[in-house]
Amino acid sequence: MRQSLVLSSLLSTTVLFSSTAAFSQSAPETLLDPITVHYLGGLPLPSEASDLPPTAAGGQLAEGARLGILGNRSTLDTPFSINAYTAELAKDQQARSVADVVRNDPSVQQTFPSTSYRDVYTIRGFNYFTYNTAFSGLLGIAPKQRIVPETVERVELLKGPNTFLYGVAPGGAAGGLINVVPKRAEVEPVTQVTLGYGSDANFGTHLDFGRRMGPDQEFGVRFNGVLRGGDLAVDSSEELLGSAILGLDYEGERFRIEADLGYQRQKVNAPDWVFTFAPGEAVPQAPHGDAGLSQPWAYFETEDAFALSRAEYDLDDDWTAFAALGISHTATEGLFAAPTKLRANGDFTASPRTFPSGGRQISGELGVRGAFDTGPIAHSVSVVGSLLDQKLKAGFSSLTGSISSNIYDPVEMPYPDTTNAVFLDDVRTTADNRFTALSFADTLSAFDERVQFILGGRLQRVKVRSFNGTTGALRSVYDEQAFTPAIGVVLKPWDTVSLYGNYVETLAQGPTAPTGTVNAGTMFEPTVTRQIEAGVKAEWNGLTTTLGVFEITMPNGLTNPTSNIFSVDGEQRNRGIEFNVYGEPVDGLRVLGGVAFIDGELARTAGGSLDGNKAVGVPDYQIVAGAEWDLPFLPELTVSGQVIHTASQLVDASNTQKIPDWTRLDMGARYTFEPEAGKPIALRLAVQNVFDTDYWASAASGRAGGISRGASRTVLISSTFNF
Repeated sequence: MRQSLVLSSLLSTTVLFSSTAAFSQSAPETLLDPITVHYLGGLPLPSEASDLPPTAAGGQLAEGARLGILGNRSTLDTPFSINAYTAELAKDQQARSVADVVRNDPSVQQTFPSTSYRDVYTIRGFNYFTYNTAFSGLLGIAPKQRIVPETVERVELLKGPNTFLYGVAPGGAAGGLINVVPKRAEVEPVTQVTLGYGSDANFGTHLDFGRRMGPDQEFGVRFNGVLRGGDLAVDSSEELLGSAILGLDYEGERFRIEADLGYQRQKVNAPDWVFTFAPGEAVPQAPHGDAGLSQPWAYFETEDAFALSRAEYDLDDDWTAFAALGISHTATEGLFAAPTKLRANGDFTASPRTFPSGGRQISGELGVRGAFDTGPIAHSVSVVGSLLDQKLKAGFSSLTGSISSNIYDPVEMPYPDTTNAVFLDDVRTTADNRFTALSFADTLSAFDERVQFILGGRLQRVKVRSFNGTTGALRSVYDEQAFTPAIGVVLKPWDTVSLYGNYVETLAQGPTAPTGTVNAGTMFEPTVTRQIEAGVKAEWNGLTTTLGVFEITMPNGLTNPTSNIFSVDGEQRNRGIEFNVYGEPVDGLRVLGGVAFIDGELARTAGGSLDGNKAVGVPDYQIVAGAEWDLPFLPELTVSGQVIHTASQLVDASNTQKIPDWTRLDMGARYTFEPEAGKPIALRLAVQNVFDTDYWASAASGRAGGISRGASRTVLISSTFNF
C-alpha cells in the first residue's frame, strides 16, 4: 500500500509540474484590472455573504469568518468567539496539521500525541474530534483523522456550542467547532513549491498551483498537493502522507459555483498513544519525548476521499438562493498496543488491539438569504434546510499476548496472533444515521448597525439505526427531534468596539445504556449542552482584542450505584474567562496569543459522591504568547518565538491523580529575499520545545481518555519557491 501511494503521488506531482511548466510557457503574462473587494465588515449583502473576509493587520488572522447559516461575518459584528487563522500563518509556523494551527488559541489543547495517527482536542475543556470539523461549512466531508493545513485557505475556530450555526456534529462538539475553508484561484497566478524537513528524517513537498481564465477571469482552478514521509521525532515512528485538493470555481454576474475534489492517505508506523492509569497509582515522571513506547509492528492507515459543490444565485439585489452537496468516504485500519495500567514506577501493560472504522457520508443544504426593512429596523434573514446521512462501520478486538513494559525501559512485544482480529472488511454496517434540520436566522439591526440582535433556531431530527457489526442484525432504532434556539446581541458604541452576548446550544445524539445496567440497550433522547457568554471586542492601534466570559453546562450519562439504572442525570459545568489578542501594533512586529482561565466542575455525578470535583483534563489556566519581528537592520529576516504554559490537570474524577504544569518554548526564523529578476524565496527554520523538556502534555476523559506526553525537541526546515 505504501509503494502504491508513493508511486501515484510521484506520478501526479510529475504530471502537474509538467503541466505547470507548459502552462507558464504558453500563457503570456497579462496585467489584470484591479478587483474591488466587497467585504468591508458590517452585515454583508446576501450576495456577499460568501465573500472571504480580508486578513487583519499582521496577516496571521482574518477580520471575520464563516458562521454556518449566517454566512461570513466580521469579528466585530459577531456575537460569538471566533478566530480565523490564515494560510500564511500556517505556512510561516510550518504547521503540519490543523492541530498545530489552533494551538495558538489558549482555550484549545491537543490531547493525542502529535506522532499519533489522529488529532484530538479539547475546546473550552470539552473533547473535540477531527471528524466533527466542517469543510466549506458542511459537516461530514473533511478528512476524519487529520487535516493538513497546506490544502486550505483558512482554519476557523468557533468557540462554544454551535448546532444553530452548523447542525449536529457527528461526535458532538460541546466546546466549539472548526471549519476549514478551501483555497480558490486568485487574481494573480500562483505557482509555488515548498520543500520541507522535520525531525528526525521526515521530508516533504507541497505544490500550490492556481490560475484564473476566461474573458473576464470568471473561471478558476486551484490545486494543492502534499507528499511527505520518513522518520518522526519519536524513535521507530514513521509517517507517510499524501493529500491533494483540486478546487474549481466560476464567478458570473449573478451565478457562482465552486467544487472541490479531495483525496488523502496516511500511514503511521509505531504510532504514539495515550496512557491510562492503574487505580490509585501516582503519576510517574514523564518519559523522554523521543522514547519509542509503541511497538515496531503497530500501525494505523487512513484513507479519505471527498467531493463537494456549492452554488449561489442572486434572485435580485436583496435575495440569494444557495445550495451545497458533498459526499465523503473514509476508512481507518490499524493494529496497535494500547498502553494501560500505568503505575508510579513507569510499569504499564501493553495490550494488542484493533480498532477499524469507516463509512460513507452525504451532506447538503438548500436555502435562501435575504435583506429587507421594517420601518427603522433592518433584517438580514436566512432559511436553510440541511441533511447529513451516514452509513458507518466500527469494530474492535482485543488480542491475546499482553506484556509488561516500562516507559523508561520499553520492552518489544512479538507480533501478536491476529487469527481472531477484527479488521474493517470483517465489519458490517454498524450505524445508519440521518440528521435533517430546518433552520432560520434573523439579524435585526438599527442605528446604522450599531445595535444588532440575532434570533434563530434549528428544528433538528435525529434518526439512528444501529446494527450488530458481525451479523448485521438490527439492534435498535431511534427517531427523535428537538429545537435548539439561539440568541445573540452586538452593541457597537464606537466603530471599533463591540459588546456582545449569546445564548446557544449544542445538540448531540443521546447515549445508550451500557451492558450490565438494569435498562441496558435503552437509547436516550438527544442531549442539550447550553452556553451563556458575554464579552467585548476592540480594534485599536493595529490590534484586535477579545475579552469574554462564558458558562457551558453539558449533560452526561451515569449509573445509579444503588438501583444500577443508567440515566442522563450527570452534568459537567465549565466556567471561563478568555483574553485573545492578535495584530501588528507597530510595523514589523506581530503578536498572537492570549490566556484562558477555565473552572471545570463535575456538577452532578453518580450518587453525588464526586459532586464539586474538578473535571478531568481542564487546566485552571493556559497561556499562549507568540510574537514575530522583522529586524529593522535586516528587514528580510524575521525572528519569532512562542511560549505555551499550561497549569496542572486532574487525571481522574476522584481527583487523586494529577499531571504537573508545564512550559514550552518554541523559536524560529524566516529569511525572505527576491533574486535579481526573480520571484520571492522564503527560507524557514523552527525549533519546537527548545529546551527538550519532558512533560505530560494533557489529560482527557471519555473516548479519548488518558494522558498524552509532550513531543521532544523538534526541528522544522522549509523553503518556498515562487515561479
